[in-house]
Amino acid sequence: MKIIFWLLLISGLTIFSILIANTILPFFIAFTLAYILEPLIDTLYTKYKFPRSIIVYTILITFLSSVIILLTLVLPLLYHQIALLIGKIPVYKTYLQSELIPQLTNKLHTIDPTIADKIQSSSQTFINNTMSMLGKIVNNIWEYTIATINVLVLLFLVPIILLYLLRDWPKITKHLEELLPLAKKEQINILLSNINQLLSAYVRGQLNICFLLAAFYCIGLSIIGIDFGLLLGIISGVLIIVPIIGTVISITIAIAIGYFTFGCTIKIVYIIALYIVGHIMESYIMTPKIIGSKLGLHPLWIIFSVFASGNLFGFIGIFFAIPIAGIIKVLLCYAIDIYKSSAIYKS
Repeated sequence: MKIIFWLLLISGLTIFSILIANTILPFFIAFTLAYILEPLIDTLYTKYKFPRSIIVYTILITFLSSVIILLTLVLPLLYHQIALLIGKIPVYKTYLQSELIPQLTNKLHTIDPTIADKIQSSSQTFINNTMSMLGKIVNNIWEYTIATINVLVLLFLVPIILLYLLRDWPKITKHLEELLPLAKKEQINILLSNINQLLSAYVRGQLNICFLLAAFYCIGLSIIGIDFGLLLGIISGVLIIVPIIGTVISITIAIAIGYFTFGCTIKIVYIIALYIVGHIMESYIMTPKIIGSKLGLHPLWIIFSVFASGNLFGFIGIFFAIPIAGIIKVLLCYAIDIYKSSAIYKS
């Protein structure tokens, strides 16, 4: 009966959250930020014994000031590059359809005219669909950023919720702990502690890696002189969240924009070299140092989780694929331990 009760409760809360998704968005953002900042506050409180409220206000003011300064510096440049990209999409489409594709098909025509005609037809359809989709994505991002973001929510509501969460975090966790059943309290605490360690290692580590690589790509691409270097750098940093696939998408986009910017020159090699260095830094230096081996997920399990989460939950599912896979791993290990300690396994 208890299992049925908890299943019904979790299902009900999930359905309720979906129905009020727009309402809980600021709470979700504030909770995520609180989860990221709480260890720093707890460390300072434990080490220096300052009143928690003073530490919370200091950290919150410093964090929000840094975010505002960063957005003030980056957003105007980002909007400018998005506007330029919107304007250049028709130019790219015309170049592909009128110059590049005809040149390639003319060369193939001398080998096999039938294959050349099929490739030209398929290429035209692919270019039309791709450019149309890209235009919609960019325009939707632009319209969403300018028209639909509730500035008051971002500027006032999220910081207020974040303040209360950080201030009362110990009380919240204590009350939640009191709700746990006494008979299984110790086991559940161990399980939740393992999940928290995994999520903490991934979320905070991945954010640091994304920020560092975004800065690296922005600086590198700007030095090379590619169009939309800032935009490409930020996209490349964010897509690191998606293992393997994100890197492939990033370098493909960068090479394509590089070709439109420079043509077939040595600078294309510079772009490829930049992304190779970035991938080596991320895979062999940053991830082992910042995240370490706490996730303990096999590469095949990571790839499977990315495709499975993307198929089930769409683009958002891709970003949460690794945390979900990590939580499933912890739960499976816990279930296996229980099974091994049971009478069924020992018999």
